[in-house]
Amino acid sequence: MWHWQVDALAGNYRVITPDLRGLGQSEVPTTNISLDQYADDILAFMDQMGIQKAALGGFSMGGYVAFALLRKAPERFSAVILANTRPEADGHDARKNRLHMAISLYDNGAIAARDAMLPKLLTEQTRRDHPTLVENLNTVMESMSPEGLIHACLAMAYRGDSANLLSSIKVPVLVIAGEQDAIAPPEIMKKMAEQIPNASFHVIPAASHLTPLEKPEAFNAHLVNFLNNITV
Repeated sequence: MWHWQVDALAGNYRVITPDLRGLGQSEVPTTNISLDQYADDILAFMDQMGIQKAALGGFSMGGYVAFALLRKAPERFSAVILANTRPEADGHDARKNRLHMAISLYDNGAIAARDAMLPKLLTEQTRRDHPTLVENLNTVMESMSPEGLIHACLAMAYRGDSANLLSSIKVPVLVIAGEQDAIAPPEIMKKMAEQIPNASFHVIPAASHLTPLEKPEAFNAHLVNFLNNITV
């Protein structure tokens, strides 16, 4: 998800994009996992890598993990990037949808997530004009572990509310939304940004939920400008 951001930053920054447990090439958990456990994994990884403090980026579910990290160890982070995410816990309908998705993943495999999510990740124009991007996403999503995705669905479905955390965030925060994102709509993200004391908010035109990958030039322009003004 952060491919183009790694390319943009690698010349001037140490950039690390860890797989969350059960996702990417990491092992699938054998017991239930929570967002707090994802966060504990990141902190343990930072300790192992000798990273005392870092700028933290969270996209979508990664934003939920970022909130958990800010609750657990705010002193470990000098800045935060929140992309296409939201602070509140799932309501009844959203939780029900995640549970249905978990069942569908169990019955049908990773294609269940691909078929349900891909139309929401990119705008119709991007899907039409960039077939290679769509094909690559298809391949990535089909290759994901269904059980790892089930763990993620359940962790998100039962996550706590982070709205009361926002006003306590002390570090600079960059909030980026996609203009056409129906999963984390700009108006919700704008409201979130307004509750964070030192936050800047930007909407990327003609982008849906997968803004970092769909509109990397516009996204990276805001990201680089933000990070260039951060002192770790």
